[in-house]
Amino acid sequence: MSTVVGIHAVQLALEARAGVCLTVREGKLNGRQQSLVELAQSIGCRIKRGQVGRGELASQGVSLEIRPPAVRSEQELKAQLAGEFASQLYLVLDGVTDPRNFGACLRSAASFGVDGVIVARDHSAPLNEAAIKTASGAASLVKIYQVVNLARCLDTLKKHGVWVVGTVLEDSQPLTEIDLKGNIALVVGAEESGIRQKTRERCDFLAAIPCPYPDLSLNVSVATGICLYEINRQR
Repeated sequence: MSTVVGIHAVQLALEARAGVCLTVREGKLNGRQQSLVELAQSIGCRIKRGQVGRGELASQGVSLEIRPPAVRSEQELKAQLAGEFASQLYLVLDGVTDPRNFGACLRSAASFGVDGVIVARDHSAPLNEAAIKTASGAASLVKIYQVVNLARCLDTLKKHGVWVVGTVLEDSQPLTEIDLKGNIALVVGAEESGIRQKTRERCDFLAAIPCPYPDLSLNVSVATGICLYEINRQR
């Protein structure tokens, strides 16, 4: 089990029906705390009163023990691709090995309505407690698919009419000049090495975020948020 802390994160996890036990501070509750209690009651989540750890988020007086988010298979991804949909958006993480960056990317993915986050089975960050905490409840809201071979998965996406957009610094065009309104798989890589060559070869477009100082390099989760914003802006 993992635990998320703070009003916003707890609310997201409860809405995703991932809560096992809600802990609420002792004493008189404010309106937001009381609304979380009522939400937990409505979905059958256990509730107890007591101390909620330490720190700034803990001072909000609520924490939630949650079930680990489900990691879905490549077959489940294929089943989703075979369904009827108007416009799909996937986030593909290539070589992102830091759990906190993984969690932050999940948070951005959930915020922008991504239909699935795709990671490789090997050389990827685990969905551990650090990732779940950084996601602040969002890990329970977005579908996470784990595949054996990322390059092969991109081929599958393309066969189902999904355009693959890779993010790189060199030999690319500005993200804002690419038509991102259709079915899109956004591929981001680790900050140090970027996306791998085999992944790059599968991309229909190579994009860069226009910025005055590209050599400074954006954190992968920040870059992911910017790219997902641009996709949603165009749509």
